[in-house]
Amino acid sequence: MSHSIGHGPDSWAVPVILDDAQDLLGTWQYAERYLGGGTRSYSAFSADMDIPDRYHPQRGSHRFTVPTFVVPPGLGVFLRSRLESAVAGLYRDGDAFLLPVHPATLTHGPLPGRGVLRSGERGPDLLVVPSANARTVFVERMDGTPVDPHFVKLHYPRRLSRFIRYLRQPIISAQLWACEELAAAGLPVLPETAGGVLGTEPDTAWGFLVREIRPRAGSTVGPDSAASGDGDIVARPPHHTVPLFALYGHDVRRPGDPTLMEQLIARSAEDAADWLVRRVVTPMVRLWLSAARQTGCALELHGQNTLFAFDRDGRHTAVLYRDCDVYIDPGIRRARGMNRDLPPANVISRDVHQPPAHMFGLTYDSFMAHHALARLADVAARALGVATHRLHRAAREAFAAYGGPAVPLPDTVFSYQDRLRRDDGWQLRDTGVPPAWRMAAGPRRAS
Repeated sequence: MSHSIGHGPDSWAVPVILDDAQDLLGTWQYAERYLGGGTRSYSAFSADMDIPDRYHPQRGSHRFTVPTFVVPPGLGVFLRSRLESAVAGLYRDGDAFLLPVHPATLTHGPLPGRGVLRSGERGPDLLVVPSANARTVFVERMDGTPVDPHFVKLHYPRRLSRFIRYLRQPIISAQLWACEELAAAGLPVLPETAGGVLGTEPDTAWGFLVREIRPRAGSTVGPDSAASGDGDIVARPPHHTVPLFALYGHDVRRPGDPTLMEQLIARSAEDAADWLVRRVVTPMVRLWLSAARQTGCALELHGQNTLFAFDRDGRHTAVLYRDCDVYIDPGIRRARGMNRDLPPANVISRDVHQPPAHMFGLTYDSFMAHHALARLADVAARALGVATHRLHRAAREAFAAYGGPAVPLPDTVFSYQDRLRRDDGWQLRDTGVPPAWRMAAGPRRAS
């Protein structure tokens, strides 16, 4: 069964059971906004969004306009990745570049460079759709003309969940650097290919980041009829893409509908536990370990940054990743003989004053296991009768099979302290709880 609500600029395809003829981008956009019911519960602040209703992913209009401003040479910096991208060229105009600014950011009082924006030249408007995190948007049109769909991640100096979402030059540079490393390793990351900042002092210059909507060819991870085993690299990506939380979240507009996970498993005619192990749990663990071991990057594979791609039969699936604002361990890179200069931010033990094991534990045990897999397991147990211990066992087996003991990890689960700090900073806490989704570190952990 499928439900379609037109295909115009203010209509949506409701993904009850998806047909290839439907608008694939519209499906993704709908999932971002409305298939997250019940999933924003991982902290006391996870559902907080300091954003006007008109730009809110669920309460706002289907689309809104993001203005751009022409930044001439000398007033800002345009940053390019080593990854070639035609989309990135949309924001470069000779020696100048276009700076997209979220409308709510323009109304924020202490905004560096506001006078430059007011006195400068306006660029073309972008027609956008918000993603789940509000400050990253799908771009559909520029100056009224359709463009290759892509994302822009925007500076947003207001609080979304725990943190104020600044986007400054060192972080943009670090994201471009990390994306290059992950792409060079053949991992299924959405390419981040360019960015720009207003200002010339890196600590205060702020701006945007361009992200494509598909990984480069040959970098899709997931079992496939043409692959030799679960989680292999395959060339043909599935048609549909949604954030992982859309698998197990309910539709806030149609709360009585079965979850997307239930629908796809029914379509596949596979055992529910086997489907979840082969198509979600094992590929996620393998992807996290591949990134950590090959690049020193600790991916944040929670329900929002993890993407799930699939075809309508539920049998061709993939796990992808977006948002390269990740922590980087120089120790792993040194051990692998990787001598590239490190980025200006996010380097563990230099910019992040925590041991590598604690940061890797945060991203594996808290972000991936607690924020995503545990919630998926809860829904699978209630809706499909899947025994959670089967998913735990599969994750531990994948952890051992794909080199988990070589990654520095703690014996217990570390998470953020669940409180706000005046400096917008964070502290970790040791929960004292042993990990359920991997083996404890103990003496097998590599030093």
